Amino acid sequence: MIILLHGKDTYRSKRKLEEIIEEYKKKYKSGLNIIFLEEKETFKDLCDYDKQASMFGEKKLVVVRKVFSSESTKNDFFENYEKIIISENIFVLYEEGEIKENDRLLKAFLEEKGKIMIQEFQPLSGKKLFSWIKKEFESSGAKADTDAIYRLQEATGEDLWRIKNEMEKLALYKKRIKKEDVDYMVNIGVEINIFQTIDAIAEKRKKDALLLLYDHLQKGDNPLYILSMITYQFRNLISVSDLVERKYSYDAAKSKSGLHHFVFGKTYKQVKLFSSEELKRKYNSLFEMDLKAKTGQIDPVLALHLILFKD
Repeated sequence: MIILLHGKDTYRSKRKLEEIIEEYKKKYKSGLNIIFLEEKETFKDLCDYDKQASMFGEKKLVVVRKVFSSESTKNDFFENYEKIIISENIFVLYEEGEIKENDRLLKAFLEEKGKIMIQEFQPLSGKKLFSWIKKEFESSGAKADTDAIYRLQEATGEDLWRIKNEMEKLALYKKRIKKEDVDYMVNIGVEINIFQTIDAIAEKRKKDALLLLYDHLQKGDNPLYILSMITYQFRNLISVSDLVERKYSYDAAKSKSGLHHFVFGKTYKQVKLFSSEELKRKYNSLFEMDLKAKTGQIDPVLALHLILFKD
């Protein structure tokens, strides 16, 4: 079975990926047959995994990212297509961002609707975003007034990563959230600390990064929240770095990014501290650590330490 997850809304697509992993772990208790195929590996490697007998007779869950990134990757997929399509194992192809409608690999998938599940996640806005925020608050045991939700939308835009982080803070603060609570809690304090942590990571000041991490933990910040905020900022860095490389002016890049003007300004400066390859390498590590932490495969605090001390 092949599952393709893609779309601009990376928050909901990643959460869907986490849900798939959780459902797999409920069915196959060992958790030993979850495989993250590295970017350097090929679909031949994937098929080799498929040939290997899994422990306890379990199906394997193979998570593959960036399948649509290059023609060589697509060619590799097509070379092994017949083996993959008939496999009893589960292959989740996770692609951040949109896939062009005329992409030949996507077209091939659409022709196999009965064998391939495709889910596209488009950004939420307006009433759909309002409903999503309301339901998310309710699922956390909190309730927000209508004007509080509108103020949160106004303060954060359509970025679900930022919105969810702010919602977690608000839900911990109060169970009945009013407009003035949003005004009080949604501020740039945490972002400033995160920017300082990113600066320390970029400049290889591991001691300073560790002290900033401990400062977060001493204040009672959830380690999963810290990890998601660092991941969120590296995602911003990659997005802004791409705009800079494409020669967008500062104002045009700010508009295109959709980031709050304060977040964009800090991110724009930080882009200069990393090469494109460094950003991609660090973000890939963060993505995997964040996913493993949220699906119980690694302790969140340990994940943070590994990220800080990994070059």
